[in-house]
Amino acid sequence: MRIPLAILIFSAASALLPAANDAPWMEQRSMEKFQILLNRSPFSLPTAEESAPVAERFFLTGAATINNEAVVFVLDKNTQVRHMLGAKPDSANNQLIDYKPDADPKNMSARIRIEGQETTIHYADLPTEAQPAPQVPMNPQIPQQPGGPQPPPGAAAVQPAATNGNEPPRRVIRRRVISGQPAAQPVPNQ
Repeated sequence: MRIPLAILIFSAASALLPAANDAPWMEQRSMEKFQILLNRSPFSLPTAEESAPVAERFFLTGAATINNEAVVFVLDKNTQVRHMLGAKPDSANNQLIDYKPDADPKNMSARIRIEGQETTIHYADLPTEAQPAPQVPMNPQIPQQPGGPQPPPGAAAVQPAATNGNEPPRRVIRRRVISGQPAAQPVPNQ
């Protein structure tokens, strides 16, 4: 009696439940429903840096004459990729169209074709004035002698490197000598 009752309950339950083929995830779908995702995928849209104008992305980093032909060196600011462009197109069809040399880098320009676009590029903005050297506060506990701070006794005097006048002087850090500690011993077999 139990088995026929179980069969009756099972058949009634299966008649009331929808068939597996009627489930929404089992429906056949055409690719037309997904065409907008294929056309404008968020993973293939250009970023703001990639969509910037070519003249703003690229700038000259150098120029040379190789085999009596002008060659310019170009840097992509966004990807830090460098290109060497000459009169002959390279494998990506990038090429130098016209180059105007000048003794002053601010006045140099090159007309190039890169990424399928023609544009005129220049050197990156160069600093026009040297920034003033940061002032290092003096230690009030150390008495100041005429001529500026003096190194501790026994320390070798190190002079900063000479600059061309446009750069701040190199900062020299002098560390205090701590006496009373044993000298470091070398580790054998290293």
